[in-house]
Amino acid sequence: MAERPLPPASLRAGLRAATAVTRVLGPLRYTLADAVGLGVYALQPERRRRATANHRRARTGRDDAEARRWARRSFREYGRTTVDFLWANHLDQARVRRMSNILGQDHIDAALDGGKGGVFALAHHGNWDMAANVATAYGIELTTVMGPVGTEWITELVVWAREQNQLEVFTPDNAARGLVRALRRNRFVCLLCDIPESGPTVVVDYCGGPVEFSAVPAWLALRTGTPVMPVECYRTGRRRYQIRCNAPVEVNEGDDEATVMQRVARVLEEGVHRHPGQWYPFRPFYADDR
Repeated sequence: MAERPLPPASLRAGLRAATAVTRVLGPLRYTLADAVGLGVYALQPERRRRATANHRRARTGRDDAEARRWARRSFREYGRTTVDFLWANHLDQARVRRMSNILGQDHIDAALDGGKGGVFALAHHGNWDMAANVATAYGIELTTVMGPVGTEWITELVVWAREQNQLEVFTPDNAARGLVRALRRNRFVCLLCDIPESGPTVVVDYCGGPVEFSAVPAWLALRTGTPVMPVECYRTGRRRYQIRCNAPVEVNEGDDEATVMQRVARVLEEGVHRHPGQWYPFRPFYADDR
């Protein structure tokens, strides 16, 4: 992979300073994150209404009051996810292991024994950056794709931070070959599926309606024979994270990408139902509701 230019020194210094502040705050960082998250909930009525509507649709029988409660929780939890991105930057791996565990390690081991790597399919649920930190701390080598996040400088900063945490990152324009090469090196490709930034997509039934999913996990599985495992990483209590690596979905001869991704979606939505407050549906989400 070509050498990537470093983000400006001032941004790198700012990230290190923010990380230092969150480390000093310790558990109090969540108090700050809650205040910011709830402040955004109060000040952004359109996102608030959208999150409430999506929570209501995601679960049959959920009324308006319950949907509003989960929407508030989503804003608060997203604040915690954001502050933990700062807190965990370049965090000691022994410390990461002490505050986390992995369910489904046998699925990961089986994929490694197969020699073709594996595809971890995630949704915007829980904390995907912490999932990468935990996986790396347990010796799992990861490759991913990342599109723009805000301005060009902010994108460069986030990519740099993730690479500092031992994550191999490709941009969408050079991802296909890079992902295939990663699998051939017996690495794991981790991809967020439910809000695709680029590449081929399919529409699946997910959380109560039709949702556009990235087809890339299925595309890789059908072309390389690598297993696709739906994965979630969620907070348990205030200071622990748990990764759930589910069994690989079926990929049969004659399947198309939509069929495979529908199986992935069915498993991922179970995670959203288990931990709805750690789902972040802040924008138009359903294909028939845009």
